[in-house]
Amino acid sequence: MKTVSLYNLGCSKNFVDGENITGYMAANGFKIIDSCENADIIIVNTCSFIEDATKEAIDTILGMGQIKENREDKTLVVSGCFSERYREEVAKEFPEVDLWIGTKDWIDELAEYFTLKDGTRSFNRILSEPLASQYIKISEGCSHRCAFCIIPEIRGGFVSRPWEDVINEAKWLEAQGVKELIVVSQDTTAYGREFGKDLADLLRALLDETSFPWIRMMYLHPSLVSDKLLDLVGSEPRLCSYFDMPLQHIADPVLKRMGRRPGKAGTYELIEKIRSKVPDATIRTTFILGFPGETEEDVAEVVEFIKWAKFEKLGVFPYSPEEGTRAEKMDDQIEPEVSVERAGLIMEIQQDISREKQEARVGKTVPVIIERLSDNPDYNFEGRTQGDAPEVDGRVWIIDGDATPGDIRMVKLFDCDDYDLFGRFSD
Repeated sequence: MKTVSLYNLGCSKNFVDGENITGYMAANGFKIIDSCENADIIIVNTCSFIEDATKEAIDTILGMGQIKENREDKTLVVSGCFSERYREEVAKEFPEVDLWIGTKDWIDELAEYFTLKDGTRSFNRILSEPLASQYIKISEGCSHRCAFCIIPEIRGGFVSRPWEDVINEAKWLEAQGVKELIVVSQDTTAYGREFGKDLADLLRALLDETSFPWIRMMYLHPSLVSDKLLDLVGSEPRLCSYFDMPLQHIADPVLKRMGRRPGKAGTYELIEKIRSKVPDATIRTTFILGFPGETEEDVAEVVEFIKWAKFEKLGVFPYSPEEGTRAEKMDDQIEPEVSVERAGLIMEIQQDISREKQEARVGKTVPVIIERLSDNPDYNFEGRTQGDAPEVDGRVWIIDGDATPGDIRMVKLFDCDDYDLFGRFSD
C-alpha cells in the first residue's frame, strides 16, 4: 500500500481542500501518514493570495524537492492556488514536481495520474487535530472583484455548495465528535442566493438538524450582513456571537477605488446595529493601509473610526500590489515604507483598545472549549472562548483541573495579556 503525506498551506478554506484530497486518496487505497520524509507521495497544498504566500509555496516545493532527491521513487504533487495560478508558466522551473493539480478539477487530475478512473468518488475528509473544532466549506469562489484581490481569478465566481451536501457533511462531522462547527467560504454571507436561500436559513437548518454546542461563522462581507442574520445570532446561544468581517477601510474615496461596499455611512450604521442586536458580539476585522491614492486625511478617518468602533479583534496589513489585480496598475501608488508606517500607527492604537477589552473580561466566568493539553508546563490546558476563533485569535490558558479535549467547560478568568486570557475551571 502506497503512503501519502499532505503539507497544507494557506487559509482555512484551503485547509478543507487538503483534507478532502487526503480523504479521496484514502478512499482509493492509499495510506495517509504524517511524515513527508517517509511517504511515497508528497502533496503540497499551496496558497497564493498574497506575495508572501507565493514565496512560502515556492520555498515549500523546493524543500519537498530536496526530500525527494533522496528517494527517486517518491512522487511530488502540488495542488491549490499557487498551482492553479502559475503551473503553466513555472512547471519547467520545478522539474522535481511530478503532477500539478488545480482547485477545480483535482479529482479528475489525480484519478488520471494514478489510474484511479474506476476508483471511488465517495470519500470523507481526513480530519486534522484538534478534532473538536472543524471547518465546513459552504461555497467556492467570489464575485465581488475587489481591486486588491486575485481570488476570483484563481477560484472563479461565487458558487454555493448544494444545500443537502452542506447539511450531510455537518451531520457527518458531528458523528466524528466535533463540538464546534466553523462555517467558512470566500464570501459566507452570499450563501444560497442561487436557490432562494441565505446564510441565516442555513444556520437555522444547522441548529435544527444537528446538536453542535457551538456554530461559528467566518468571512462575512459587510454589505451582506442582514437584520435577519443579526436577529438569529442574537437569539440563539449556540451561534457564537462572533463577526469576522473584513472592512479594509473606512474613507469613501479609498473604499470606492477598492470596490468595497457599503461605504462609510453604511459601515458606521452596521457596527451600531451589531452592537444593538447582539450586545455580547465580538467583531473581528481587517484593514489595508497604504492603498493607492490614500491620503493622510483618509488615514485620519481610519484612526477616528477605530477609536469609535473599539473592535475586539483587528488585523492591519500594509498594502502591497498583487500581480494581476486592478490595484497593481493604479496610479498614486504609496511607497512601501509609508504603508508600513501607517499600518503600524493603527496597530498601536488597537493595542490599547485590545488590552482594554481583555481587561474587561477578567473576573468573568465564561464557557471555554478545551483544545489540547498545554505545551507550557505552567498550565494544564489550552482553550478558546466563543469570542476567539482558532489560529487567528488568542487562547485561554487554564492553570489547574482535569478535562478532555473537546469539552466545553466554565472557566473563571483571573488575568490577561494583550491577546490571551488566563483562568481556572469553575465547574
